[in-house]
Amino acid sequence: MAIVCRFEFPAETDGDIVEKHLALAIVTAECNFGQPRVRTAAAYCISPVKDDSNGSKELQVAIDVSTDVGEHIAQVFTGLMIRQLGEDKFKIERVRD
Repeated sequence: MAIVCRFEFPAETDGDIVEKHLALAIVTAECNFGQPRVRTAAAYCISPVKDDSNGSKELQVAIDVSTDVGEHIAQVFTGLMIRQLGEDKFKIERVRD
C-alpha cells in the first residue's frame, strides 16, 4: 500500500522555487542512495489544482513515501520549503493510497 505526502501551496507561491527545491531534494537522495535506486524507487509529481472559489490555481506536490528513498526526498523537501517559505505557508498531509 502506497503512502503519499501531499504538499499544498497557495496560488501566490512561485512554482519555479517549488520545482527547484524538489529537484534538489531528489539530488540529495541520489547522493545518499545512488541514482539507479532513486530512479527505481522514487515517485513524485507536481500539479496545479484549480481553486473554484476564486479561480486561482494552487500548487500540489505528491511524493510516495512508502520507500526509504521517498521518505528521504519528502524530509529534505519539507526542510527546504520551511527555510524558503516558512512553516505556516504550506500544508502537508500524509495519505494512504
